[in-house]
Amino acid sequence: MSGKLFFILAFCSARAIAEIEIIESPPLTNWGEWYNYEGCPYASYVYGFQLRVHEFWDSSVTDDTALNSLYLLCSTPDARRAGYEIFGPDAYTPPLTMISSKVGLYGDLRREWQCSSPRFAIGFELRVLESQGILWDDVAASNLILHCGYGESLLGDGEDVGVWTGENRCTPGRVICGIQTQIEFAKFDDTALNNVKMGCCDPV
Repeated sequence: MSGKLFFILAFCSARAIAEIEIIESPPLTNWGEWYNYEGCPYASYVYGFQLRVHEFWDSSVTDDTALNSLYLLCSTPDARRAGYEIFGPDAYTPPLTMISSKVGLYGDLRREWQCSSPRFAIGFELRVLESQGILWDDVAASNLILHCGYGESLLGDGEDVGVWTGENRCTPGRVICGIQTQIEFAKFDDTALNNVKMGCCDPV
């Protein structure tokens, strides 16, 4: 697991000061800029995700970007519990909001993935295609696994290229509540999403 950084964020809410634990994907590629951290609204947490993916053609004459955007679904424990009590673990929870940090420009939105009710996300793993050299197309991140509570994992519907970077999990008792992304734009060999950091919060 990668090292963890701690920092203090101020919120305009009943929780004036919150400590956010940052977990991050090991940087197998490092192109582009880091953009602003975006968090779920107060007292809501990540329970699912949706990917925007540019299809990978594996060609030296196309500029593929694979995983462009990662959207995290936020909801409250009460909303997740209500669905569970009525419909069981397969209940669909409409997101209170979707958060994303910066997103890439290419590809199509794919399906939503949700942890079984009433679980929340506690970690993630990124799939990344390492540098292909000057004569071949680089794509960087290509897929995501979101780890939920009680041993459940959600494999995204991104592209099947590259290597998995290893699990990154919140400290036990915490859940994912925010995201920050590294994106490369407007290059001769564009790679879009390269790396991801996620914030972990203590549920209230």
